[in-house]
Amino acid sequence: MARQRNPDARVFINMGDLVDNEEDHTQWNAWLDGVVGIIDTIPIAPLMGNHETYDKQWQVREPVAYLREFALPGNGSKEYDRRYYSFDYGPVHFLVLDTQQGEEQERHPHITEAQEAWFRSDVQRTRQPWKVVLMHKDPLQYRIHGRPERGEGFSEEGKIWMPLFDAAGIDLVLSAHLHTYRNRGHIKGFERSAEGPLYILTGVAGDVRYPGLWVDHALDEVVAPQPETDNYLTLDADEDMLIVRCFLPDGTQIDEATVKKT
Repeated sequence: MARQRNPDARVFINMGDLVDNEEDHTQWNAWLDGVVGIIDTIPIAPLMGNHETYDKQWQVREPVAYLREFALPGNGSKEYDRRYYSFDYGPVHFLVLDTQQGEEQERHPHITEAQEAWFRSDVQRTRQPWKVVLMHKDPLQYRIHGRPERGEGFSEEGKIWMPLFDAAGIDLVLSAHLHTYRNRGHIKGFERSAEGPLYILTGVAGDVRYPGLWVDHALDEVVAPQPETDNYLTLDADEDMLIVRCFLPDGTQIDEATVKKT
């Protein structure tokens, strides 16, 4: 439905957890069937989510199927090739991160340092007007109903990456993982600031929902109507402006955010 309403879309981004279990090939077939008419007509930029690292016994494994399904740009690393990558489209430089350090720590204990070095080098080379980060795990940490021990703040991924985003002048950060849509506005130095990137938690495309799980974060500016259903986003970009819009499956627009060059 999103594709039908946006026939002029030029790139399709999937924010990770394409399948529930990476080793279940019936799920890959179902996903591929679901995007017929999209990925055979326009480029796709996929992200690796934590579910792309699970075997059928729900133990962590290498993301073999994910890396074989997609022809992704290289990143100059033999060990971590295509787990993170970048590309340009129109006036935007996209940086696609691998946020599965927790799952990968045993096999790849140095992936965080390697990816940070790649990020700094890559972002310095781009001359595109806009820099957009795509990351599966969300940089914010939410409280959970019934779990008072879990505090509000920032996730481990946020603590690692948000200072780098500030230093690099990132304009927009899109994340996923929590199965909810949240627009948190602009954040810099772990505080609300118009000088920081715009942070949007992109929501869910699928049938796994967590109704009533998350407690709203103090940085949330827009939250999807509850209980949540699927949603999709569009991103329009020109030399002077980025516009992100969020829609429900029936086409109802529930949010719009604009980033302008100062």
